[in-house]
Amino acid sequence: MIDLSYTRSRLLAEIEATDFAAGPLSNITDPRVATADAHVRFCGRGRDELFPLLKAALLERFAAVPRLQLIRDLLIPLRNALGNAFKHGNGRDPGKAISVELVLARKGTLVAVTDQGDGFDVRLTFRRFQENENYFVNHGCGFRNLHQAMSTVTYDNGGRTVLICFRPAKNSERVSLSSPADTGDPTAAPGETSRPGHAARQPGSGRREEARPSKSEIRNPKSEIDRSLLTSAATISRRLTDGARGFEAAEVFPKRLDADWIQACLSTEPQDSGTGRANIEACRIYPISGRANDDCGIRCVLRVAGLDGRPETRILTGRLHATEAAAADDFEAATRLREAKISKRVHIPRPVARPAGEPRLVLYEFDSWMNLWEFLTFRNSLKSLRHRAERIGQTLAALHRSQVALRGMETDPLGTGLQATIARAETNLQILRVGSDVVNRFRVCVHRLQERAASRRRQPPAPIHGAFGWDCIHYGVDGRFYLYRFEACRRSDPGLDLGGFAADLLCFTLAHHDEEVFQTCCDDLLRHYNSETERPMDENDVRFYTALALCERLGRLQSNINAGAELLLVALDATLMREGRPATSEVSS
Repeated sequence: MIDLSYTRSRLLAEIEATDFAAGPLSNITDPRVATADAHVRFCGRGRDELFPLLKAALLERFAAVPRLQLIRDLLIPLRNALGNAFKHGNGRDPGKAISVELVLARKGTLVAVTDQGDGFDVRLTFRRFQENENYFVNHGCGFRNLHQAMSTVTYDNGGRTVLICFRPAKNSERVSLSSPADTGDPTAAPGETSRPGHAARQPGSGRREEARPSKSEIRNPKSEIDRSLLTSAATISRRLTDGARGFEAAEVFPKRLDADWIQACLSTEPQDSGTGRANIEACRIYPISGRANDDCGIRCVLRVAGLDGRPETRILTGRLHATEAAAADDFEAATRLREAKISKRVHIPRPVARPAGEPRLVLYEFDSWMNLWEFLTFRNSLKSLRHRAERIGQTLAALHRSQVALRGMETDPLGTGLQATIARAETNLQILRVGSDVVNRFRVCVHRLQERAASRRRQPPAPIHGAFGWDCIHYGVDGRFYLYRFEACRRSDPGLDLGGFAADLLCFTLAHHDEEVFQTCCDDLLRHYNSETERPMDENDVRFYTALALCERLGRLQSNINAGAELLLVALDATLMREGRPATSEVSS
């Protein structure tokens, strides 16, 4: 929150910063940033240049901090500060620099962002903000996000410098990267409890004990972020990662695949790839570790000589698959989908390389900022939720009607595939020891699902993503949305993709809102899908495929997440209870 009583010296004292005899480091990729007390100062021209480097360094430094907490309290305020410095401070003048200074100490970090503008009256602006007066030039979200963070924020240098002091909880301080702490729930901050006055939602009730908000906006997860961090639903898309898809990713990135190895491999790539021998000057690897990681893969930060001779920074994301076959499928499908240019609304990241020395590794020119679940949690807008549903409906329609040649043909996914999915889910529930009541509830749901399956019309095979969910949709640091994880792409029933998206949409709305919000967004999804597809579906189709996707998710839940199983069962029950009701969405003939 913004507290103008704080000074720089007081904030430094709170993180127990030491005096640095030598001058500050000038390279944010210096390994000491992750492991020791450090002082760093470097400059850039804008948010797009600076934020990706800061994000990678801070995610590594604070790997033990719950990811949503780190996003809320440090990364979002930092990104807003960089944006304000460029837009307001420097007036979008590319000739003016933004200076970023970090002091990294045992109890946290102090980040100072300084522009070369004229400054502003901080106290007057903050008073207007507190009194709900008109204080902003654009939307004012930067100032609001700074104030809603749990970090301490203040200003210096006549408003030209914003200071952000981040102090993680005591038992989530930095840990050794070689032996990260037990991740447990990757979003629950240690010792957190729901705030007084925040009524709990009863599972499956469809309503809250507190007053329901207007339909024009969503409950503010920023003001209730501690409760949001504790919500098991907020972790589902992170827990259902590629390690549980049947296309497993390797859990440990081999030590031999270090920066020198990556640089050597990329240097053998064709010159037109942008990473050829004459271009790469340096490489820094940011590993996958701890609770703060995004499950996308390692980051390779490259310093590349630009066309004008000045160095440029490029960031690649690397996925290490468990098998060469999965990596080959991932790389080939991404290449073909990108070349087909199926959508201008949601993009396909460019696959850069699959090195011969490690054929399980796929490198993408892509840097995720948040997955869709995280984006919508912090976006805090029903308009954004509906807009994403619309865009995904259009994107899936474009994929399904495309002529992209994909490996594999699945002719009867609702035959043997359904029975195998159900068997895996029941076996997993028994292994997780969720209790006989949960298993019995699942069996009741399965009985209804099998009855529906017997009367389903078979959909003609089409190009599909094949393992679609919100963890496959990412908001990049460039402000664009991307599809991700392509190893399950094949020709099969297009309803599987719609059901995968709708299943996560239902879990999200049950956790944050109610079934009415889900129905509104699902209608948007289906309406925009049907407007652009050759084979439209109705609501009962989507409900069936949603139930099928929820069963599949129950089959790949990991250990110690009984609350996640409970939410999936509530969602499954709600879906099957609605199945068979009259449809409200029109289907074009």
